[in-house]
Amino acid sequence: MRSPFDLGKRVLMWVVSGFSILAGYGLAKLEPFREAVVLPLTAVDQAVPLLPFTVWIYGSGTLMCLVAWLAVPDGRAARRFYFTLLMSAVICWFFFLLFPTTYPRHLWPLPEGDSLTLREFRDLRGTDSPSNCFPSQHVALAWALALCWVDWTKRAWVKVGIVAWAIAVSVCTLTTKQHYLVDIPGGMAAGVASWWAVRRSLADRTRTVGLEVSDPRDARVLHGLLGKVREHRWSLDTLPWPTARQPALPTPLVELLSQTVWIEEIAGLNFQVLARACRDDALCEIYGLFAEEERRHADGLRRLLAIHGHEVAPPGLGTGLVLDQFDTLDPDDIADVALIITATPVFETFLDAGTIPFLRSHPSVRGDLLDALVERVDRDEGAHLAVNWMMSRKLAREIGGLRALRLLLNPNIPRGMLAVPALGLETYARAHALGFDFRTLLPAFDRLGSLHVRAPELARSPIWALFRLFVINGKIAVWGASALADAGLLFIRFWLLFAATTDRVGQMLFGPGLLERRFGRD
Repeated sequence: MRSPFDLGKRVLMWVVSGFSILAGYGLAKLEPFREAVVLPLTAVDQAVPLLPFTVWIYGSGTLMCLVAWLAVPDGRAARRFYFTLLMSAVICWFFFLLFPTTYPRHLWPLPEGDSLTLREFRDLRGTDSPSNCFPSQHVALAWALALCWVDWTKRAWVKVGIVAWAIAVSVCTLTTKQHYLVDIPGGMAAGVASWWAVRRSLADRTRTVGLEVSDPRDARVLHGLLGKVREHRWSLDTLPWPTARQPALPTPLVELLSQTVWIEEIAGLNFQVLARACRDDALCEIYGLFAEEERRHADGLRRLLAIHGHEVAPPGLGTGLVLDQFDTLDPDDIADVALIITATPVFETFLDAGTIPFLRSHPSVRGDLLDALVERVDRDEGAHLAVNWMMSRKLAREIGGLRALRLLLNPNIPRGMLAVPALGLETYARAHALGFDFRTLLPAFDRLGSLHVRAPELARSPIWALFRLFVINGKIAVWGASALADAGLLFIRFWLLFAATTDRVGQMLFGPGLLERRFGRD
């Protein structure tokens, strides 16, 4: 069962692909370079009759494209599908603009009548002029769609059915008198060539990233850290858990602790992706251990809530957006790996600098248990930061030119930027309601924004430039929030209500299946 958010993404991609396909098609209708010419009719063109009912098959591409977007199984198949459609359209546009042709459909007037089929046919002829014939874009897109669908489905009857549909659309370009016979093989060639080219360029990759530590000094540091991480492995059972049930916690504190659980879970998922991207055994092992540690931190906070009689609150809108994004993160894509390596320390720094110290000082949970948990979390996070900054510097040294541009064009960057404000609201609205001072975040922003001074290679990284812009915006937000709080204008009840509303929106959009898909639980 797909979540409303997933369905929304698929419908949006259908709309985007439709606009993409129509953009050049509409421009070519203006015949900007030369007038369209009428081609001679072959014997087949003249022999094929006008069959009005076939207009429904001819016009079925829009609906089939929507069904295909609803059926596409994963992000890689979606990328292949979109770019195959786009490339097919672009090939057609080239001919439409430079070698325009038009069809003499006036030789086949529509019969009289007011049936639904004839009204549909008249609408088609009224809205779509007879130009843009060779190659047939209908045929090109039908074969592009069919071949992509054949790639991702395992059901034989679906393969046969979708190919039969593409053949039917191709034939119906003649029976609707929209195209010449020659337009059909031209369209098929455009669709098949696009499918082949995109499939080849976006082929399944294995270990194309292959993260490794090549600098001998970094390798020594990494092996030293790995030894310490192995040595410091710990169990939640060693913490001083109380035997009696503890008093209930204030609702904002339950929500803040829950949000901290999800931040730890997100960090753990990040490390899982990085572990899969490694070619270096030591790096792979240490990232795997980091993922275990993050899950242990999250489970520790869950147990803390449980001894007070609470369960973890479900993720809200911002957290849901981040968790959902893991469907699109590819451990074999350098752009995604670089983004994770740079973003993970941000999560951990703000956790260490803001949320965790504040929770540790709150009277409702302050004590030996949380002190012991935080001590272990801080020790773990120190190793996490050291390895991630090591790898950030390595990528900054190695990635330049067009590869650097590709990092900035990564679609997961704007997706993440949409999630961060909502995630921040979910966290700090609850924290402020409990007495959190936003100014405690400023030293963390200062440290993050000046790391390139100690590591000059970061200053040349495009991801780092984007990251520093994020840090500047964060500092402005902190100053603004602090000023409003000092002036008594930060209406916390409003922001708590707003955060609660976005939480409900997130839960409706993503549904219970998000946690099952991501963690194997609801």
